[in-house]
Amino acid sequence: MHTETRRLILTWGLLMGLTLALAVSGDVVHPTRLGIAWLAVIGVVAVVKARLVLARYLRLEVAPGFLSGFTGALAVTVAVIVVSFAVIHQPLMRRPGPAAPPSSPPPSSPPPARRDDGFPTRIPVDLPPRL
Repeated sequence: MHTETRRLILTWGLLMGLTLALAVSGDVVHPTRLGIAWLAVIGVVAVVKARLVLARYLRLEVAPGFLSGFTGALAVTVAVIVVSFAVIHQPLMRRPGPAAPPSSPPPSSPPPARRDDGFPTRIPVDLPPRL
């Protein structure tokens, strides 16, 4: 096998291994709120994977200035995303809580009339007051 082909296949294997490792360790089956440290690790791995693609597949390893520039731009973008998630502090998924009591329609509004096929004949619309 040619040396360049071997390097590309090894790079592909490394990229797939990193993807699989993040998927398994991130517990994609049970989504939960990820901590800031874990988000930072995901960001670093994303930058490393992008750098591998840029260097090996786009051949930017022969142009180190361009490789550094693209890597720096990616690192800044990922850092902004990670910091944004850290600042927001909202869960990514809502946890199940106590069920809210069912709301009943106000007594003053009658239910809409129905045709024989089950579709409403008029749709109640709340219009803003006239000026």
